[in-house]
Amino acid sequence: MSVVRNPTVVSWLALMGATVLSWYLGEGHGAREAATVGVIVVAFFKVYLVGRYFMELREAPQILHLLFAGWAVVVCVVLVAMYLTAGD
Repeated sequence: MSVVRNPTVVSWLALMGATVLSWYLGEGHGAREAATVGVIVVAFFKVYLVGRYFMELREAPQILHLLFAGWAVVVCVVLVAMYLTAGD
């Protein structure tokens, strides 16, 4: 099996790319508010990838996968909404 076709390797590469993107946004590139929202979204994308590929959720029953994905989306949206509505 080719290394590039292994889903775990591809997800690991995506995690590394997401880490670089988070670092780039966190270093002050772009508008502060948009960068913070971007970092939060990237963090939850990483949470999803770790759960799916490194905690074996891809082989779990479909309902468990859907619950996990739903949880990640809801918590991400709530955190972004809290950040955007919070006063300085």
